[in-house]
Amino acid sequence: MTPEPYRASEDTVLLAKALECIDGSYRLAGEIGCGAGFITEVLASMAEEVVSSDIDIEAARETWSRAKQKGFNWKVHVVCCDRLEAIKEGEVFQLTAFNPPYLPDEEEDTATSGGPSGVEAPLSFVESAAKRMARNGLMVLLLSSLSDWLRALEELTIKGFCTSVLCAKSVGLFEDLLVILVMRSAPRSSTRTRDTDPYGKAV
Repeated sequence: MTPEPYRASEDTVLLAKALECIDGSYRLAGEIGCGAGFITEVLASMAEEVVSSDIDIEAARETWSRAKQKGFNWKVHVVCCDRLEAIKEGEVFQLTAFNPPYLPDEEEDTATSGGPSGVEAPLSFVESAAKRMARNGLMVLLLSSLSDWLRALEELTIKGFCTSVLCAKSVGLFEDLLVILVMRSAPRSSTRTRDTDPYGKAV
């Protein structure tokens, strides 16, 4: 039985709000795991063109349907593939966003399981996006405090990326959702964030 596309929830809304707090215009933006197309719509308001991917064909169809219904299909390309692996490597995307599976779980639920420590799937998304990231590009992704998120940031730092927490939201007694900004180099002067970081890291 084919699972339904991932629906917009608290995590999706938080990612959308974080993206809206990033100043700048982009020629080409990308999304991994477009689900029902909510983040694709946000990216379409920020970039001249958007490439959205999902490994689930039904999710890809739903994103395309949303784009047509909302009238931004003229600037969106929807691809059914694993992460961004169907896109040629190179300096392609100025901005890439994704809400990956992030819960620590060894079950193979592609919608929620981020791997044993919750960061294996997110890091694989970053790996795919980084191969197609412009020199001054940005990646914006969501992680959970239930995962080994600090280790994920350490691994990204070792690989030469700058990371910071854009914003966070408590979603229960024991979990925070964290929106992470990843850059290959220092941010461009035109890129600013308007939110302060509740985790005390420079944004």
